[in-house]
Amino acid sequence: MSTRSSRLSEKGAVYLNYGFDDTSSGDRKCAKETSVADNSNPSVAIQAETYDQQRENWDSPVEFLLSCISMSVGLGNIWRFPFVAYENGGGAFLVPYLIVLAFIGRPLYFLEMVLGQFSSSGSVKIWDCVPIAKGIGYGQALATWCVVTYYCVLMALSFFYLFASFQAVLPWTECDPEWATENCYSTTANLSVYNLTNESVSSAEEYFKIYVLKKIPNMDSGIGVPDWRLTLCLLLCWILVFAMLAKGVSSSGKVAYFTALFPYVVLITLLIRGCTLPGAGDGILYFITPDWEKVLTPDR
Repeated sequence: MSTRSSRLSEKGAVYLNYGFDDTSSGDRKCAKETSVADNSNPSVAIQAETYDQQRENWDSPVEFLLSCISMSVGLGNIWRFPFVAYENGGGAFLVPYLIVLAFIGRPLYFLEMVLGQFSSSGSVKIWDCVPIAKGIGYGQALATWCVVTYYCVLMALSFFYLFASFQAVLPWTECDPEWATENCYSTTANLSVYNLTNESVSSAEEYFKIYVLKKIPNMDSGIGVPDWRLTLCLLLCWILVFAMLAKGVSSSGKVAYFTALFPYVVLITLLIRGCTLPGAGDGILYFITPDWEKVLTPDR
């Protein structure tokens, strides 16, 4: 009996084992090197085993939809977009923004989503079919890492203010001698009794720059040591990121219920609060009034 086997190590491959009966004469020359199968009574044993590679799937289509929504709506929609729109023409800024979003942003968004859904692979693994383009996958992974690092810092600042807000008096509303300068004024004080100059700084601004960020006027004294409060907040952010990604889509899908819905709760809350403030109508009108000159003027 002479047996020949073909075996691949990767999952999803087909394993075939072929067995051939040696019917040649014992005294035939080169009988040991040659095996001949009797066609009249062939004896060929073929065994095929398939191993399906286990791919992680979303538990439900709703989790996938919420994950896409959470990628589209985040902290940037709350604090960054209104500021950028205001600085670049207000309502006029929406025109170039929507054009770029429709012709560049969304097509690239759906392209990455389709690649992942089609291959059930990551941004690097998908390019194994085109090795020359594998650098695109590494570039996507690097860009994702940069975005996560950037937003973890913002989340750390958010956690810092969240923990600091559990006090009877918000610490950034008053000038604390521990960190306040002589130019500091309380944001809750009656400003009509103060003779404010251009050098005056609100307590909220000094709290953020001096107490939270530990900002220094120059680099002569070095960069200083890390603040333990911010360090713990940043560590908490990375722990949350690890917890969300530990089990792949099975864990991140559950988190999407919160990350997709909570920003809308915050946006609606801020909208209601902003509309009830004095002068809200004038502020909204000033914000949405288009200033085409700023749109056509390059960034200063």
